[in-house]
Amino acid sequence: MADREDAAPPSAAGRSLRWLPRVILPPVAVLITIGMYDKRGVVMAVIAAITYGTLAAISWLPPERLTRWSRAHPVIDGLFFAPLLFAGLAYLTSLSPAICLVIAAIGTVLLLGIIWWRRQPAKRSE
Repeated sequence: MADREDAAPPSAAGRSLRWLPRVILPPVAVLITIGMYDKRGVVMAVIAAITYGTLAAISWLPPERLTRWSRAHPVIDGLFFAPLLFAGLAYLTSLSPAICLVIAAIGTVLLLGIIWWRRQPAKRSE
C-alpha cells in the first residue's frame, strides 16, 4: 500500500502533461513551416506558419479556459478546422492547393453540420 506522502495530490493529477504541448508544438510548427516552404513555396509556408503557430500559441492558454470558450463558441471553434485541414492536406499530399481547399471546405461544412445537429434539443416523444 502506498503512503499518502507518495501519492500525488488530486489537483495535480491532470497537470503532469500540460507542459508537453507547450514544448512540442512550437518546434513542430517551425518544422512544418520549413517543410511546407520546401514543398509548396512561400505562400503556403506563411499559411502553415499562421495555422500551426496559432495552434502552438493556444496551447499556452489554461485548458479550463479553452474548454469553456469552446463550449460557448462551438461554431467559431469548428471553423479553425478549415485552415488546419487545408494546411495538413497541402503538407501531407501532392494535391493541388485548390483541391485541398475544396476538401477543407467540405470537411468544415460537414463538421459544422455535426456541431449544429448535436446542439439541437432532443425531440421528445409525447
